[in-house]
Amino acid sequence: MDSIEQANQGLSRIAIVRRGRKLAFRGSLPKRPGEGRGNKQTTIALGVFANPSGIKVALAKAQRLESDLNMERFTWADWEKGGGSPDGKSAADWGKEYAAVKVATVQPSTYRTNYQERLESLPDKPLTEELLLSHVQQRSKINTKGRRDDCIAFRQLAKFAGLTVDFSGVKGRYEPKPLSPDDVPSDSEIEVIWAAIVNPGWKWVYGMLATYGLRPHEVFRIANTKGIATDTGKISILDDSKTGRRDVWPLPDRWRSQFNLTDVVFPKIRFEGRDNQQLGERVGANLCGSKDRKIPHRPYALRQAWAIRSAVMGVPDSIAARWMGHSVAVHAKTYHAAISQLQHEAIWRRANQLGNSI
Repeated sequence: MDSIEQANQGLSRIAIVRRGRKLAFRGSLPKRPGEGRGNKQTTIALGVFANPSGIKVALAKAQRLESDLNMERFTWADWEKGGGSPDGKSAADWGKEYAAVKVATVQPSTYRTNYQERLESLPDKPLTEELLLSHVQQRSKINTKGRRDDCIAFRQLAKFAGLTVDFSGVKGRYEPKPLSPDDVPSDSEIEVIWAAIVNPGWKWVYGMLATYGLRPHEVFRIANTKGIATDTGKISILDDSKTGRRDVWPLPDRWRSQFNLTDVVFPKIRFEGRDNQQLGERVGANLCGSKDRKIPHRPYALRQAWAIRSAVMGVPDSIAARWMGHSVAVHAKTYHAAISQLQHEAIWRRANQLGNSI
């Protein structure tokens, strides 16, 4: 939902309007207590910005407002604070409303992993800052990924409800375990493992993950596999992947022929109707859990190996990060620590060779 006009097409009794940088409702609403009977044209400030995310929030609240009007249960106590948490309305109710908005704006696997259980866990009590902070502290330990993700989800919920909550005192500091060179297979190890895989479909999947640095599910999200056979080998990942559409090039290019990647053979599994997480789980189960094609590392390690290889081969971080579909900060923080001593020496030699040629 990118425009106010689009959002208003689904409304009949009120309209979303722009007031400066923020949004508001405008429509014929019951008069406030003390103003007499009947309706009058009234504006309700929402406190959300006039951007695509704000429009989604405004539409969800507008639909609730129209429902209140149609069911004759509208009261000003619920709306005097610009759609904030009204007295008597439970956190569970707010969780359901926000879930209806969030599920339409993220990938199904992202919603299921990061939001569904959290929003469903909210109690049938009024939504307050104290309740959210207490709820977070009861759910997870400080300085953990769970605590960080709890704070992210419930901060978004609070903003949706018009409630200001400071999570800084309970969030803590979470740092993922640094990636070690020992966690990542070398190029020669990858070649040996690929050669030992018997099943043609999973052999092709392994080669694609290694050559293009794909997330495991992305091997099923390629726009056109014919790109593998072009001069550059460039392929495009579809919009419904984790971070949207992007182009990727093979590193090293020689693996395209060595791994027979132009001979496209998808494994015999159902991938239509499965979301990214489910596909990733199937890749892991088939590559790591079957006797005839068990590999000694996680499929995601091939993506990590590709990131390190890109640095050794001299691809700038800004380009490699774009090809991988994440930020430069994530790229540097996650992968640079796993560059081995030998790879550092290879980068040093390459840099000096370039310097001598200038």
